[in-house]
Amino acid sequence: MKFIIGIGNPGKAYEGTRHNAGFQVLERLGRKLDGDSGQKIKWDDDERSNAWIKIYKDVGLARPQTFVNLTGEAVAALADKNSCTPGDLLIVCDDVNLAFGKLRLRASGSAGGHHGLASIIKRLGSDDFPRLRIGVGNEKMPKDLALFVLEEFQSQEKKELKKVLEKAVLVCRAWEEEGFESAQACLSRVQSI
Repeated sequence: MKFIIGIGNPGKAYEGTRHNAGFQVLERLGRKLDGDSGQKIKWDDDERSNAWIKIYKDVGLARPQTFVNLTGEAVAALADKNSCTPGDLLIVCDDVNLAFGKLRLRASGSAGGHHGLASIIKRLGSDDFPRLRIGVGNEKMPKDLALFVLEEFQSQEKKELKKVLEKAVLVCRAWEEEGFESAQACLSRVQSI
């Protein structure tokens, strides 16, 4: 089974923050998949992997309930429990090094300074998993990026956020349905919109 995993921090205090862009994509994707399947599937607490999950016919969605820098613990447990290889996982996360609204899809690579990705790489023992990065950076970023990613989006960004998240959902769907190359082609199409 394939899994799409959003990175974020658990709890109401972090909802709507830049660091939770991955969770926000998963919420929208879950609603879309619910609509397509004709049933509302609830998020279940998978205690073994410490993640909230939704299982559909061909894909599972997961929101680890660890803090971002410990995401690898939940991802490794989920992969082990479901016999997933790193290539069966699409990780969706924020990226302060990308301008707000820009999306970047890679088949593998370094953590690029993202502590959640670093944790996943360490726990899986591999960086050979696809990741979709959601640009959350802006020209007014402070030197303390740890505080910046825990802030909510600015008012103008909030107006554009729905469109950004919808584009990310389309890329996730393409990956789930037809694989990485299809997701890359989808990303090229949606970035030009």
